[in-house]
Amino acid sequence: MAQTPGIVKAAETSAQRILEHPQALLHVPYTELTGLGDEITNRAGGLAIALPLASRRRHTTAHDIVLLSVRAWDTDGDVILEKLAEYREQGWMTTLIASRAGAPENIDDLGVTFFIDNGAPDGGAMHGRINVLANTALAWMWCCEYVSAMTRQGKIPGILISIGIPGGQEHDRRIQTREGRLQRTETDVSIPSGDLARTYAGRLHTLVADLAGAPRQTQIMESADIVADYLQRGRDVVVAGVGHLITGEQNKEYRAPLHGRHFAQVNRGELKRDFKPDDLLVWIGYSGGVNSVYHDFAKRIAEADLDVITCYTPDPRRDTPDLGNIRTPLAHIDQSWSIGDAEVLMAVPPGHMAPISGINAMLILRMLDDEVVQRLPTQKD
Repeated sequence: MAQTPGIVKAAETSAQRILEHPQALLHVPYTELTGLGDEITNRAGGLAIALPLASRRRHTTAHDIVLLSVRAWDTDGDVILEKLAEYREQGWMTTLIASRAGAPENIDDLGVTFFIDNGAPDGGAMHGRINVLANTALAWMWCCEYVSAMTRQGKIPGILISIGIPGGQEHDRRIQTREGRLQRTETDVSIPSGDLARTYAGRLHTLVADLAGAPRQTQIMESADIVADYLQRGRDVVVAGVGHLITGEQNKEYRAPLHGRHFAQVNRGELKRDFKPDDLLVWIGYSGGVNSVYHDFAKRIAEADLDVITCYTPDPRRDTPDLGNIRTPLAHIDQSWSIGDAEVLMAVPPGHMAPISGINAMLILRMLDDEVVQRLPTQKD
């Protein structure tokens, strides 16, 4: 794809800077800018060194690097310019993923070292729901090329793996310390520039093809029929989920009159507080059912006595999904990724990186929303 050379250059230069300054850090804004931080930091298949600045401000150096994105210039522009001024004052190297269209004309003079264009036609907020997906894909390609650039210098950075696979918790525990996040191990493997980014882009193409295919479209259409029916009968429909990217996106820019709730609100019992029995919940989960390894979401959903549509990837290790005692789902949409949640194979440990589950879940949610609107005549315009 057209952005690959720019991604390679930005990642390669960033990796070289980290190698030259072993205590330097990689920052990914979190609370200031939603989307990328939710998806990239502390992530299976992601870089252990990538964390929000707020979590380790006292350990910063003059040689740190920053990876950040703009969801839409109309809504994030002021915050981005403020952050860039802060980073420039620190002397940090920055890679900004955003639309070139709509950006300030002097953006390259405001502290941006590398600019990766997400291709949006302008900086309007209306593109935010798609920009965040493009930004995420480009960021994962950058992470892939950061790793491959390090291998060409004989090093491998710490890469996290899923706690859902054997040995995952032990592996991550070793590198989720301050020293572990900075580790670089030796390798004789040299990965050519661009290979891993192209592999990730190719995986996205197969994901889109899967979502466009009859099995997934049938599930989405059936679910849209149900959601539209509830709305037309005056029932509330709430969307909630757990994963990564969705945690900052579950309440943004629906076209249909849907309510969004963060998974923390679900844990606090707010579904029961805010909605009535027989309202509808669209639950965008992770793998193998409703619950996660950390939370019993099914308990809270059952307490609220809601009807449910589920969406998660199947877990081949389970004979039946983990649905707790919620009502039998009215419909289900499969996600299209495998346990382990890292899609780019590579010839260095841990052998794979860069997930697609966050993009998968959000594409399904946006496609469902678009289909629901088509079934609500008063909402089409």
